[in-house]
Amino acid sequence: MGMRTDRDERAGLRAFRNQLAVVAGIMPVVAFVLVVDRESVGVLAAVGTALPLAALAVTAAVPATVDPRWFAVVLAVDVAAIALIRGDVPSIGVSALFTLPALWAGYAFGFPGAATTTAFAVGLLWVGAPGEWAAIDSGDTARLVSLPLVIAAVSGTAAALARRGRARQELLHDQAAVLRRRLGEVTAREELVRAVLDSVDFDVLAFDADGNTTITNAGRSGAAARDLAARPTADGVGSLVRRTLDGAELEEELVPVRREDGRARTYTVSTRLLPDEGGGGGVLVARDVTAERSALQARDDLVASVSHELRTPTTAVLGSVELAREVEGLPADAERLLDVASRNAERLVELVGGILDAAREERVDLVLAPCDLLEVVDAAVEAAEPAARAAGVTLRTSAAASPVTVVADAFRIRQVVDNLVSNAVKYNHDGGWVEIGAHAVGDLVWLIVRDDGIGIADADQDRLFERFFRAESVRSTGIHGTGLGLAICRQIARRHGGDLTVLSVLGEGTTATMTIPAAGPDRTEALA
Repeated sequence: MGMRTDRDERAGLRAFRNQLAVVAGIMPVVAFVLVVDRESVGVLAAVGTALPLAALAVTAAVPATVDPRWFAVVLAVDVAAIALIRGDVPSIGVSALFTLPALWAGYAFGFPGAATTTAFAVGLLWVGAPGEWAAIDSGDTARLVSLPLVIAAVSGTAAALARRGRARQELLHDQAAVLRRRLGEVTAREELVRAVLDSVDFDVLAFDADGNTTITNAGRSGAAARDLAARPTADGVGSLVRRTLDGAELEEELVPVRREDGRARTYTVSTRLLPDEGGGGGVLVARDVTAERSALQARDDLVASVSHELRTPTTAVLGSVELAREVEGLPADAERLLDVASRNAERLVELVGGILDAAREERVDLVLAPCDLLEVVDAAVEAAEPAARAAGVTLRTSAAASPVTVVADAFRIRQVVDNLVSNAVKYNHDGGWVEIGAHAVGDLVWLIVRDDGIGIADADQDRLFERFFRAESVRSTGIHGTGLGLAICRQIARRHGGDLTVLSVLGEGTTATMTIPAAGPDRTEALA
């Protein structure tokens, strides 16, 4: 019949339940007829009553996974059974039983099944049993028109509800498949992330919005997390997490730890906040840098020791050269060679001094006190004036009219100004100028040193603060230098809680800008 079938794996059980409903509808009607008009019940009614019961037994015996198309035969048997009952009991009450198989057909086989079953039922209803039309009145005739409409409506409604149910079931099945696929992808991604976390050589700790730990990389020993968790101070993991949740993300913050056995470890801690859409919280990454810090300390100790040892004999050589130049009657070649020796000895003394200063800067604590930056600038300009006149360079200041007060180490700030002004003078040209300015803007103090000197190429500007680096344009001038001055200056600026930047255009000049907090650095920054 081309009916749409129910592909449910429990089709057999469903057929049994539907047939049970049909039997439950037929039996009360037959029982009522037996009580009211026993003489009207004949062989046809008896056979019609037995057929649904037999069909019920068949549906109960078949397996649940049977092909549901076979139950169309059961429906045909039910329709025939009702027709047989009507053969003996021609009444509208018995005719109404056609709605039961029609309802099942619509539910189980969709609109094609509903239409087919309804057509058969209505055909049998209108053809009728022998003598039926003679036994019904005009009211029954009207109901013979409305009853087919009721049967069609019931069967069609059942088919529509069944289609909607199947569509919903298919949708749920598709969504379940999508969820299973997404769950598999998430699980695979989680396993990948877990494998990556377990393979790295640093501790990773994720925490929720309340600061509770949610994920750790179990593949690590967790030494950093344990050491930080054991600290009740501001450097403890709890305090670091709270600072992060308060919005202060950490970037490579050094945290020294001393264990109970007396051994000291140093960790760098970085934290990041997670988006609120994902539940909030954050991630803490702690890396053990004890070996690196020890290596840097050993390197600086070696550099300082070697530089110190070099300074004494170099100074002695320079002094001996100066004494030799005072001897009267030296040949011209000897004086020329002594000049060469003197210049190179002075350069070596300058280089050794710069190395010692660079090594010392990492260990000397800042001596913080209120000072006037304008006084520091004036003293530096006065000291640089002789060298500027000799080079044909004009020094000028562009400073604020009122004092620029800052809490800083005046000696170290003077060191920065001296170095920046000295560079601006050395790497300039005859007739050039250098401008030094100092201003307070908001919570910051600005020191700006500008010149119209030889400038620095773009390719060299990224390496200006590397130790011992000298730009190609500078090396070609023959001007001596150690390549340590700017590195030391930036280090001093950062230890004051600020920074130093340099912008330059080759052939046009250079601008160096230092900014530091007017109120002074935090103590942790000053001692870093």
